[in-house]
Amino acid sequence: MSSLKEKINQPEDKDQEEEKVVIGNANSRREPFTEEDIRDQWAIFLRKMEAAGNHQEVMILKEKYHVDGHAITLEIANEALESAFEKVKSDVLQSIRDGLKNDTITLKALQVQIDKEKMLYTDQEKFEHLKKKYPALRDLQDKLGLDPEF
Repeated sequence: MSSLKEKINQPEDKDQEEEKVVIGNANSRREPFTEEDIRDQWAIFLRKMEAAGNHQEVMILKEKYHVDGHAITLEIANEALESAFEKVKSDVLQSIRDGLKNDTITLKALQVQIDKEKMLYTDQEKFEHLKKKYPALRDLQDKLGLDPEF
């Protein structure tokens, strides 16, 4: 019975199978491109998405991205955006590949931590923030005897 399994799992003609692999690689497009070409194709796709009214996808695609050779890495803020990106990823990638005539381009998302400013809640916190931003306010506070708690 094991010989029967081996016959089923083996291809009938090994040369034919290898030929299919070679043909698949020979037909792939590999036109040279620059980082600027990728940015142009990205902008074209972004305009198409805006015209179609896909606001969430547009918001995601307007995030910062990096190009490293044939790899494009898009920075996203959280997992919710990552799932939305996965929905549009194939369309973006296909559009860029078709525009540049290069099938070796890859696209992935990288979740990055966004620095958040401390929220200012109390009047004292707000006043201290403004004093740092506008040093002349400190002089006014001293001259006029202002108390932000009052």
